[in-house]
Amino acid sequence: DAVRDALAGIPQEMAGGGSASDAVLVRVGLTLLGRIHKAYVDKSRGGTDEAGGRWTPLSARTIAYRRGWRKVPKSKRADRPIEILRDTGLLLNSLSPGVSTPDSVFRVGRGEVIIGTNRKGAKGHHEGVPGRLPQRRLWPPVAKWPANWWADATDMVKQGMLDIAAFLIKGA
Repeated sequence: DAVRDALAGIPQEMAGGGSASDAVLVRVGLTLLGRIHKAYVDKSRGGTDEAGGRWTPLSARTIAYRRGWRKVPKSKRADRPIEILRDTGLLLNSLSPGVSTPDSVFRVGRGEVIIGTNRKGAKGHHEGVPGRLPQRRLWPPVAKWPANWWADATDMVKQGMLDIAAFLIKGA
């Protein structure tokens, strides 16, 4: 009976917006932030992310003025890959799980987790600036998230609920 009562209490625990549901949402947020981080790295290296997103390559002018690029001898420049939006690493760090920067956005609210970045210039890159910056979406729209992103988030919810059940059973 105690186990049954503990399991029956999980929906109230999750709906209550307390520490148990917050812990589950933190897991979900960190998991999705990991996916966003990986997609960013894939696109910065000229690849395509799991959602099918790809960034416009850097212009020759941008490469020429790239921070530190002029210090590389001309004979070695062709061998050295240029990653997009990676010159300082600050934007990527703000979208990295387990890395807290002043620009990182990670908030857990009642039934939601908000992740993102407040890094200067991020909005311009994400949305694009006509005639100045091509759109380079930092994360895909939610409607275009790949099935494995949703599966990862769901798995985190399931694991979190199992942990809540174990905690409630131990307390019973």
